[in-house]
Amino acid sequence: MSRKKDRIEKLLKILKANPSIHINRLRQFMQCSISTLRRDLLVLEKNGLIERSFGAVRLLNKNNIEYTWTYRSSQNANLKKDLCRKASKLISNNDAIFIDSSTTCIYLINYLADRSRVKIITNNLKVASIAQSKLNLDVFLTGGAVRNLSQSIVGTEAIEFLQQFSTLYAFISCSSLDAKGLYMADLMQTQTKQMMISHTQKVVALVDHTKFLKEHNFIKMCPLDAIDYLITDPKIKDPKLAKALEQNQVKVIYS
Repeated sequence: MSRKKDRIEKLLKILKANPSIHINRLRQFMQCSISTLRRDLLVLEKNGLIERSFGAVRLLNKNNIEYTWTYRSSQNANLKKDLCRKASKLISNNDAIFIDSSTTCIYLINYLADRSRVKIITNNLKVASIAQSKLNLDVFLTGGAVRNLSQSIVGTEAIEFLQQFSTLYAFISCSSLDAKGLYMADLMQTQTKQMMISHTQKVVALVDHTKFLKEHNFIKMCPLDAIDYLITDPKIKDPKLAKALEQNQVKVIYS
């Protein structure tokens, strides 16, 4: 990881702990020059993660924003790998699958070495980049607008491309989950995932426990009855969520 990416990740962690902070105080935490800090803050501001006013830096509502791919991929990486290892057991030779733009599902590729002719349809640039070097995988990457923030492709062209396919599985993740459904922070990402859900036989949601939030994100991706499998890490302790999953016939698989 580059120095800049390291700084951005550190900066986001500080802002999560101090959602509103003066730039001078932030500089003390970061231990870098003011010019470097301002350049890094400009990156976050352009991505819609913060706002600045008269020396104050404010992290925008974390439930309504899409964090950078670099930051999201650094969160709970080992948990995500465990979920993907378990999810990969569902996949057989010659299966056609959707893989979404999440940083969770990217690890799925690593566990398909013993499978052959698996067809992967995705809008995830990272997934396509890794999968294209695997001789046992056939990769179909959507067209559309490149979203640098999430390293994905979105928009009308992406959705129209996905409409051409019908897969056995769609492997997706979300920003948060509760007893009513799965939620996202970005509308265009949500629309792309919804198209995958509508063109597959079985929906597999990979969601670690940190996403079982009382305060959900503001865009509902789908209700619980839209998913067939929930792959997660600990036994679900929330009785309301456990009951809702059972009522909606969602099979829960623990990693």
